[in-house]
This record gives sequence, C-alpha cells and structure tokens, in this order.
Amino acid sequence: MILHRPLVAVFLSQRAISNLKTQQGFFKANQLVAANRLADITLYFFSVDSVNFRQSKIRGVYFDERKKIWVEKDFPLPDVFYDRVKAVKTYQMTGDEVRRRFDLLGIKKINSCGEFNKWDLYRLFQSDDKLSKHLPKTKYFQNINDLISMLEQFNKVYVKGCNGSRGKQVLSIARLPEGGYEFRSYVNTIVVRHIHDLHQLHKHISSYLSAKHIIIQQAIDLLTINDCIVDFRGELQRNGRGELTITAIPVRIGKQYSPISTRGFSYPFEFFFENIMNYSKEKTASIKSNAEDFLVNIYTFVEQAYGPFGELGIDIGLDKTGKLWFIECNAKSAKVSLYNTTLGETLHRAFLNPLEYAKYLYSNSRSEPALDESFV
Repeated sequence: MILHRPLVAVFLSQRAISNLKTQQGFFKANQLVAANRLADITLYFFSVDSVNFRQSKIRGVYFDERKKIWVEKDFPLPDVFYDRVKAVKTYQMTGDEVRRRFDLLGIKKINSCGEFNKWDLYRLFQSDDKLSKHLPKTKYFQNINDLISMLEQFNKVYVKGCNGSRGKQVLSIARLPEGGYEFRSYVNTIVVRHIHDLHQLHKHISSYLSAKHIIIQQAIDLLTINDCIVDFRGELQRNGRGELTITAIPVRIGKQYSPISTRGFSYPFEFFFENIMNYSKEKTASIKSNAEDFLVNIYTFVEQAYGPFGELGIDIGLDKTGKLWFIECNAKSAKVSLYNTTLGETLHRAFLNPLEYAKYLYSNSRSEPALDESFV
C-alpha cells in the first residue's frame, strides 16, 4: 500500500472497527471509501484500543481496493483526525485521552471540538444581538423551583440533558388545565404520563434523565403536521477550499405526539413545503433563503468561539408565525435525515467534503516529516 498524504484517521467505536475486521462494512464507512477514490488520500479507521503512542503508530483498518476487502495494518499517526465517536461512558476516558494526546502532538482536526454543552451554547448565543432573538427562554435546572417558575411562565417546557444527543435526554412537561402535569418522552416508544404532584414529577425526571447537568427550555410553538413536530436539520460543511457550504436542509417530522422530531420521517426542503404544506415556490424559496442565512450566522458564530469546523449539523425550527428558532448544534451529526432525503451527487459530496477539507487543512499547515518507510 502506497501512503498518500494527508493521512486521515477516522475515529470509530470498538464495535464498528470489529465489524470492519470481520468484513461487515457499513454504509458510512463504505461511502467514505467511495469518496476517497476521488480525494486520493490515505484513509484508515481506528478505535481507542488501536493506538500505540510509544511507537507512534496505530493499528488501523483500511479498504484494499484491489482485493476488495477490509485489511488491518500499522499506520503512522495521522496528519488529520476525523472524530466520529459519540460520547459513550464505557470508553469515554480513553477516547478523551486519545484526543488530548493528538492535540498535544499538533494533529489537525476536522472539528475543533466533539460535542457542545447546551447551557454553555445558550449563554454564548445570548451575547449576540442577532442570535439571542432566536433563542427559547432557558434556565439551568438546580432544583424543582426552577421548573415551577418556568411552567408558570410558559405552561409547557422541555427538560434536556446538557450533553444529550439524538433526543435521548429530552422530555416535555406541560401544565394541565385540570391540575397536574403531562410528562412526555420518546426513546424506543412514546411515553405519556399524567402526574399529579411535583414530588412525583421530580422523581420521573430524575429516573429518565441520567445527565447531571440539565436545562429547562420554553416550548416553542413549532410548525406541526397532524400533531407531529416539524423542524430542520441544516447540514453545513467546508469544502476543499475551506469554503462554507450548505449541503442540505432536510425537514424532519416527528412521530405523532412525540416531543422530538428524531426517529420520525424526513423530506427534502422544497418537497415538504411545496407538496405537503402546499406553499408556492416563491414562499418556499423565501423560507429557505432565511433559513440558510440563519444557519450560516450560527455556524460562523460557533467558529468564533470554538475554532474552525469542517462540518456541523444545526437544528432549527419554524414557529407558526414564521419565526426561526435555534434548537441545537451537533458536532458529530449522524446525518440520518440527509441520507434519507438525498441521492447521487449531494450524498457523495457529504462524504467527500470532510476528506477534501482534510487536504485543505494539511496543505495550510507546516511541512511534515517524511513517512517512515516501515509503514509503506
């Protein structure tokens, strides 16, 4: 195998690497390999137990194009690091150590950080006059009195873990006209409970949310279809010239009565508004233009605070008056809605952009030492 610079290492879970070793390729890895036929870099995949810092090498897995199989091989430490591991407690500390050591070695990263704390991000956005207008009222959950005061203001709120993703640490609570509260959550199925007193409500929150740090947010009166919540996932990426591009803005429709839009259905932006909402092309184009401007403002503001990003998934919503709202940022977007709503060139570009951006990072960095011939 001839190594072409830059060397790009994709950080995956141990389970994902085990699948590759047993020739169980999966969609995202296969798509990256396909994109690399055009990018022409050295692309390999690894997990936390693959790294040997003492010998400056990684036992990685790559796809052998000639044999059409996945192969294990020792690689040098990468020029660019592409982190695709979600925070999982069983090996989070080891993963953090890999990231820390890569930082100390000056290894370039596709994204400046791997996850966002919702409370930190809210406070950051509050400092910007343009973005603060698009934030739901948010409070840090210290005790039950915080929840009481928010429910008195808004009747319905969301309670979220500060570091949760994919809707796993989200629930809604509404104050009922006849007294008591409605507790709504969704993981594998929609759960709705009517709770009569605050003590029981607090117990339900504690049992459902494993997060230590929690926020309470005003529930936005988002666009709905047949009691299904609608929001948008903006998939933004930088290309091989370092330019910010909007890859797609899929519309997500949650399951009926679910408090979240994830694990529902997705549609291309224009199809949703023109065929489901029956909006005119002109009105659809206006909404999309406003959404694109909003997404770019969010992306660039996040970069000012955290450093450069090669890609972000940004969730925004449209309320029933036509106002756009910020929901959350994802540094490791699973891109599920993108895959479900795009084909051909757009999908190919979603995987090619990170590899081309890695080439951009490498070409704009200091010169690297020659590769050790033992790896070639």
